[in-house]
Amino acid sequence: MSSDLIPRLWGKSPPGRRGPKPALSAAQIVEAAYVIADEQGLAAVSMARVAEAVGCSPMALYRHVKNKDELLILLADRLCAELSTPARDLGWRDGLAAWMRAQVDLSLSRPWFLDLPLVGTLPGPNRLAWIDLGFYYLREVTLPPEEKMAILGIISQYAVGEARIEVESARFEENPYARFEEMLVTYADPERFPNLMESMATWRPAGPGEESDSDDPSAFGQGLLMAGIAAHIERHMGRSTPK
Repeated sequence: MSSDLIPRLWGKSPPGRRGPKPALSAAQIVEAAYVIADEQGLAAVSMARVAEAVGCSPMALYRHVKNKDELLILLADRLCAELSTPARDLGWRDGLAAWMRAQVDLSLSRPWFLDLPLVGTLPGPNRLAWIDLGFYYLREVTLPPEEKMAILGIISQYAVGEARIEVESARFEENPYARFEEMLVTYADPERFPNLMESMATWRPAGPGEESDSDDPSAFGQGLLMAGIAAHIERHMGRSTPK
């Protein structure tokens, strides 16, 4: 990571550079990369392709962005500006559920989001604003700040996994799990998969008018995640209550 990256993330000129304002900026380069990724996918983003889009030589880009890896970090923060902001009058549980869902929805509308570097890179203003919103929903929860940050990280990790499943499922013409029962009955050997087969032997599909909590895997998983967070909050409150 270059020393100039953080100022560029925040739209500042790197320190120590004087003279007239250059005709090209990191923001223009990132915006061109954003348009290319949106229209053709992230694989189409290259320094040469971006240079062509902004009307300069590839070497001119390197005065503003060190390399493609740095460009992708800047692009990740730019894309976070497109996250839809949930209502602010929600409680922590509904607020964080909507906060998570917005990340999934962004990935569905722009699947190339899943290929951007998000782990191990410092956030820019757009990602930090999104984290700030998560802290807003947790503002009345009595947890240490490091635990609030960890909770937001866990929710974001779940969102990435859920988004990947939904994006890949959308590429299939049918639900990839729709023939799961047929596969078990026809091909699976009970001696090889004894635990799975024993458990599935008691499975009964929901009948007309019946509903199961697991009928919507996304909602079911989200519910389990939020229930776990709620249980942790309750445990913390119990530990911190004077006796």
